[in-house]
Amino acid sequence: MKGGSSYLSQSELPVTFGLGKRDAIDRMFVDRVVIAWPSGRTEDYKNLAAGRAYECVEGKGITALAGF
Repeated sequence: MKGGSSYLSQSELPVTFGLGKRDAIDRMFVDRVVIAWPSGRTEDYKNLAAGRAYECVEGKGITALAGF
């Protein structure tokens, strides 16, 4: 996902994806979420719950947010 902007436009910055009927990211389907940052660094996160919002900050990890 790469956000950008120009005159009289906007881009949604959150990335949203679905898991179907699954209630978590698990070994049966997907082991992890991998983020490849523009700097070239990669970070992977495991055991994430479905139906949650998370904030991922390069080099600082992941934080579950209240609400969705």
